[in-house]
Amino acid sequence: MAYTATSPHDSTKVRINYQLIRNVTSPEEKDNGVQTYIMNAPAEEIAYIGTSANLRNYIAEHSARKRNAVHKAIETTILTEPDRFINRNSGITITCSSIELDDKKKFASLTDASIINGAQTQGEILRYLTEMADDEDVLPEAGFHVRVEINIDPKPASIVETAIARNSATSVQSISQAGARGHLDELDKIMIEQTGKGIRRSETQTDVHDTFHVLRCARLLMPPEVSGSDSNTETLRPYMNKAKCLDDFSDWYTRKDTDKTAAKKYQFVLDIASRAIAEYEYWEKSDHWYGNRIWEDTQKGGRACKRDKNGSVVWMSPGLMYPLLNAISAFVVEKPEEHWVIDKPQLFKPSEMIRKTVETFRAHESKPMLMGRSPLAYSSLINYPQNIVELIRDFEAT
Repeated sequence: MAYTATSPHDSTKVRINYQLIRNVTSPEEKDNGVQTYIMNAPAEEIAYIGTSANLRNYIAEHSARKRNAVHKAIETTILTEPDRFINRNSGITITCSSIELDDKKKFASLTDASIINGAQTQGEILRYLTEMADDEDVLPEAGFHVRVEINIDPKPASIVETAIARNSATSVQSISQAGARGHLDELDKIMIEQTGKGIRRSETQTDVHDTFHVLRCARLLMPPEVSGSDSNTETLRPYMNKAKCLDDFSDWYTRKDTDKTAAKKYQFVLDIASRAIAEYEYWEKSDHWYGNRIWEDTQKGGRACKRDKNGSVVWMSPGLMYPLLNAISAFVVEKPEEHWVIDKPQLFKPSEMIRKTVETFRAHESKPMLMGRSPLAYSSLINYPQNIVELIRDFEAT
């Protein structure tokens, strides 16, 4: 039987032909209103099942260069031992809200079906079948079967947690887990509105802001009155531990409705995120880097900057950028009409800020990593903007 690439199924139901199916529901699943079936299905039957509930799609979908050893191992089994594929491969897990079986005609009709584990297997099968097809709209028979586990669970939130648990033994990033739980939805919406691009909520998303970078930049600008700490650990966290920045943001999201401190931190990130990215880009590509001869130091202790063929700076090491951006937190203020903003006074000179950054860089042996990990680098750089703020306050007081 050939498989039509333009699936005849409607958007909510998928029909899968099978060779064998068994109900393996446990008593605990039954108590929770869940059912589980194990199915042997022809490989072509799973080619176009959606992955909307999965933490990631087929990684190599848009670029063959992303095909890794796992993908190539799946391909090798398909090409050399297809009769052993069902044993060699861990199979596919599909979730749905309901199932209808016709054991006489050997097909199952799944409502709201989505793969939650096995998207890489599906991608490699589809890749193989597409290459074998004579007609791009019709897939040939694969000639081998896939083991399919079907979880029937009417609760969407439970499906998300199952997807996360089933992928916890793989390299699925925590960014995908936070995205699946909805922790990043509001930040994503704000970034789209204010920058035209969202944030990565799954490791396979492209043409979006890197979520870790957004959260780290926002954290660097968070003043002690919001973070609740001016310790070295808090200061260095964005540079030293990006995963913790995401974990903390997820925690603030979870507790924001019951904890005022968590709510304030969460709202701060929403307010400052787009401004933090813009601020980072402003300093990274500033003309004030020129004339400081930083390029000559770029190979001494790790690359400090990169230039394009015209000599323009296109990248500065986070080891320099993070202490600099943290210094700008001295200018972060809360305004009723705009919430948290960056308010730089006219006395502040960007050229002087960069001069002090380069000076601090050379004081740390011209090693970006050493500077990024040094509490002294952060405290040295924030002195300049803090002194300006204090000077203005003293002037206003008199």
